[in-house]
Amino acid sequence: MHRPNLNITINPKRTFSKFLLLSTLIAAQLAAQAETWSFKIVGAPIALNKNSPKFESIRVTGSGTFDPVLGVVSASGTYTLFNAFDHPNGPVVKATWHSTIFYSWDQDKNKPKGTLTISFESSDPLANPGGVGQIVLSLDGVTGPIVAGEPYIIPPGGSGGGVKFHQDDDEPFFPDVP
Repeated sequence: MHRPNLNITINPKRTFSKFLLLSTLIAAQLAAQAETWSFKIVGAPIALNKNSPKFESIRVTGSGTFDPVLGVVSASGTYTLFNAFDHPNGPVVKATWHSTIFYSWDQDKNKPKGTLTISFESSDPLANPGGVGQIVLSLDGVTGPIVAGEPYIIPPGGSGGGVKFHQDDDEPFFPDVP
């Protein structure tokens, strides 16, 4: 007959290791949740293509969420290109955009503002023939190689809009479902 071993000993080192692993995982999850941010593009800012002789511009709307600790983003919106005479669908192009690639977040010290750089993927297949564009979002407006790798800048008189950021304390990052 087989007798069970009743001399079970608990290894204190192994128990402490499990406790340490569990507390590290919980702390990492709490830290990641504390870094979830949201943004909204307000006032439909305009950016100028600085290399365009015909004053090509883009007007952008949208919103999204991102987590700089996890390096993730979910954002979408609309845009309109004006005076895009070099675009096959121009001179006025209306389309939607979305973003799934997080590049960087440079937060102004302890303030709910900063500069966010994310991907810019257009519903217009001719918008970025060389790949995905980038959009830089800030309080002053939008810039970057947004469409077709062309350099968009904030106009000298201002963009007419900007981006508002909000830190969503204790909210985990959940991207929007398409």
